[in-house]
Amino acid sequence: MFGKIKRRQSDIIYSKYQRKLKGYRCEKCGAVHDPLSKNLGVSHFWPRSNESTRFEDDNCDVICNIPCHEYFESHRTEYKEWKLNRLGKREYDLLELTKNQYKKRDDYMDALKAKALLASVDNF
Repeated sequence: MFGKIKRRQSDIIYSKYQRKLKGYRCEKCGAVHDPLSKNLGVSHFWPRSNESTRFEDDNCDVICNIPCHEYFESHRTEYKEWKLNRLGKREYDLLELTKNQYKKRDDYMDALKAKALLASVDNF
């Protein structure tokens, strides 16, 4: 389906944070998943290759891999409309502006930040 996606340690931790923060619920269809489910993932509206938005909460959506993520991957216009409705025009435009800014990749700092975010949800 999606092929082999290279995930860094910070991606794995951040994904756990996002899924826990969103209560293991798909933001598109509302289905609740078991925390160990392989069918609930984090979709990046702007691809993860954009380091500046890779770990932005507004860029990440917790959704079912099948069918929700699969649907958005093949219907990008509908994903954009859905994202615009969720964020509003101002926040969407700010996210797009952030996407176009340069951010140097720093795996160590990204992992530290992701661990701190996950810990904040664990302590909530």
